[in-house]
Amino acid sequence: MRLEGIRINEVIEEIFGQAFENANDFMDDVAKLAKARLESKIIQRPPIVRKGSFGSAHVSFTPKTGKNKGSLVEFDTDKRWTGRHNDMMDTLKRTIRRVDKPKSWSVRVYAGNLKTYWAFMIEKGYHDRSGKYHPGYHYLQEPFHSMKKQIVNKIKHGR
Repeated sequence: MRLEGIRINEVIEEIFGQAFENANDFMDDVAKLAKARLESKIIQRPPIVRKGSFGSAHVSFTPKTGKNKGSLVEFDTDKRWTGRHNDMMDTLKRTIRRVDKPKSWSVRVYAGNLKTYWAFMIEKGYHDRSGKYHPGYHYLQEPFHSMKKQIVNKIKHGR
């Protein structure tokens, strides 16, 4: 038996394209659940409120030990957003987004940006300046794990 005129590459590309769109839809659902999970949790507001700006510093010192002992070390720090605000939850919620990488066939959900660089600390936990540990609140991880059993079915068949 012989098939003629079949364009197998186009068929495979169409199947992969549909699966990728279904994966995008699935991760959109994960992002929506993460935002809803954040809304349900009361997050402590930061104690300082100040106008935001980007700031950096020029650091200069002479170390007393190590390979640069006795010689001047100078460098400029990266620019950092120094603003503080009272509505931390809204800022974090607005940064949750789906990012697709079509060339690598992967879909990801991210939180945080240049101004909300502390998003990972809420997810994973952190130690404050006094050394007290604040456990993480898994607003991204738990929605994904709760929907993980449905992912293969949704990618194959859509909604």
